Amino acid sequence: RRWVTTIAHKSNARNSLASSIDPESIYPKRSTLTDLCRLPNLRKRKEQTNDNLLVIRQEFHSNNFLIASTMALEGKNDMEKMKKLNAKTYTEQAVWFLNAYWKQLFEGAEGDKVKTPENLWTWTQLFIELDPKKKKGNELDEFKAHVFLEKIGRTLSVRDMRTYLKSVDIDFNRKVSLTEFLVCHFQDHGVKWQELVNAAQDDEKSKAEREAAQAAVTAASEAAAAARDSAKIARDNESKASAAAREAAAREEVSHAEEKKAKTAEAKCAEVKAIAVAKAAEAKRTEEIAFKTAAEAKASAEEALAKEADLKEAELVAKGKANEAQKAENDAKKAASEAKAALDKVLLEEKKYKDKMAKLAKDKEDMSLGIVKRNKAANLLDQLKSKPTLALQTAKITLAAAEKKADKAKKKAEKAAKKATEAADKISAAASAAEAARKSAVEAKEKADGDAKVAKADREASDEAEKKANLALIAASDARAEAEKAARSAEKARQAADKAKEEAETARKQADGDLEDAQKAMSEAEAKLKELLSKPRGSGQGATWWLEREFAEAKKYMPKAKLAKLAKKMAK
Repeated sequence: RRWVTTIAHKSNARNSLASSIDPESIYPKRSTLTDLCRLPNLRKRKEQTNDNLLVIRQEFHSNNFLIASTMALEGKNDMEKMKKLNAKTYTEQAVWFLNAYWKQLFEGAEGDKVKTPENLWTWTQLFIELDPKKKKGNELDEFKAHVFLEKIGRTLSVRDMRTYLKSVDIDFNRKVSLTEFLVCHFQDHGVKWQELVNAAQDDEKSKAEREAAQAAVTAASEAAAAARDSAKIARDNESKASAAAREAAAREEVSHAEEKKAKTAEAKCAEVKAIAVAKAAEAKRTEEIAFKTAAEAKASAEEALAKEADLKEAELVAKGKANEAQKAENDAKKAASEAKAALDKVLLEEKKYKDKMAKLAKDKEDMSLGIVKRNKAANLLDQLKSKPTLALQTAKITLAAAEKKADKAKKKAEKAAKKATEAADKISAAASAAEAARKSAVEAKEKADGDAKVAKADREASDEAEKKANLALIAASDARAEAEKAARSAEKARQAADKAKEEAETARKQADGDLEDAQKAMSEAEAKLKELLSKPRGSGQGATWWLEREFAEAKKYMPKAKLAKLAKKMAK
C-alpha cells in the first residue's frame, strides 16, 4: 500500500484529505507512475501564519502510486445501475457522462455552444451551488430543479415544469440528478440512459494514472489555495494591525492632547473659582454695608417723619394763634374805625355849627343885604348862641378819648398779629424744611433699600457663580483624571498595537514564504499533469478533460504575478 496525505488548512480545526490505495485489489503485480508523481519526499512541515495554521503534510514513501477503481456500476439491471449512478456526486456524474459520450458528443466540440464540455462544467457548478450538500450532493428537489432551469434560461410554468421533471426523473424518486438532466438534455443527440449506465469508462492503467495525477494536482492546488488564503489573511491582518497601530498612535496623540487640554481647563477653572470666591466675599461685604445704610436711612426717615409731624402740629397751633391775633387786630381796627367815624361825625356837626354861626354873623353885618335878611340872620345867630353845646363838647371829648384808646388797641393788636404771623411763618418754614428732610430721608431710604436689593442679588449671583465654579473645577478635575487614565490606556493600546503589528508582519512574511512553496509545488504538479496529457490515451478522455478544467479553475484564484514568476523559473 502507498499513502497520499494531502493538504489541510487549519483555521479553527484541521481538515485532512487522504486517499488510501490497495493495489492488490486490481493488479496481481504493482504498477509504477514515476514519470507522473516525481514530487519531493516530505516527512512533515508545519508553518504558522498568525491565527491561521497552514499544515502541509505529504508523505510519499516512494514515487510509486497505485490507484484502485471500479470500472462498472453495480446492479442487477439497468435501473439499479441508474440509481447507483444517480447516487454519485455531481462531479462524478459529470465525469461519467463525459467519458461515456466523449467521442460521440464532446471531442473537438469546444467551440460548439450545444456540445461544448464547458456547459457540463457550468451546469455541475450550478447543481452544487443550489444543493445544500454542495459538492457532496447528488440530486435536487423539484423546487431547486426549477430554479436551475430558470438560471440556464429555460423558464417554465408550474405545470410545464412538473411535466418536464416527470420526463427527466428516470428513477421516479421525484428528484432530478445531474445525470437525469443530461440524458434528457442530450436525448436528441442519441443519448440513452440504458447505454450510459453500461458505458465503458477508463482502462485500469489510465484511470490509475489519472487518479494519481488528480491526487497530486489536488494536493498541490489545495496547498496553494490554503497558502494563498493564509497569505491573504496574514496580509489583511498585517494591514489591519498597521491601521490599528496608526489609529492607536493617533488616539494616543489625541488622548495626550486631551490630557493637556483637561489640565489647562482644570487650572483655568481653579483660577475662575478663586476669582468667584473673592467676588462673593466682596459682594457679601457690599451687601452688609448696603443693609446697614438702608437701616440707618430708615431710622433717619422715621425720625424726619416724626419731626415733620411735630412741626406740622406746631404750625397748626401757630397759625391758629396768628388767626386769632389777626382777628383781634381786625376787631381793634374796626373799633378804632368806628370811634374815628363817630368822632368825625361829631366834629362834622361842630364844624357845621360853627360854619352856620359864621355865615349868620357875616350876613348880619353885610350891608348889601336887605334889612330883613340882616335881621333874620341876627335873629338866627342869637337863637344858635342861645342853644346849649355841652353835649356836643362832651361827645367830642369822649369820642376823642375812645379814638385814642381804639387806636392804641389797634396798634397792640397789629403788633401781636405780626408777631403771631411771624411765629407761624417760622414754624411753617421749619415744617416745610422737615417735610423736605422727610422726603429726602425717604428717598435715601428707598435708594438704600434698592442698593441693598442690588447688593443682595449681586451676592446671591456671586454665591451661585462660586458654586458653579466649584462644580466646574470638580468636573474639570474628574475630566483631567479621566484624560490621564485614557492617555495611559491609549499608550498601552498603542504599545499592544505596535506589538501586534510586528507579529502580523512576521506572520505575513512566513505566509508569503509558504505561498511561494505551495505555488512551486503547484507548478511542478502542473508540469506532471501536462506530461500526463501529452501521452496518447485510449479512454477516460472526459475525466482527463475534467481534471485539466479543475486545475485551470484552481489557477484562477492564484496570485498571477507570483504564478508567472514561478512559471518562468520552472521554464529555466
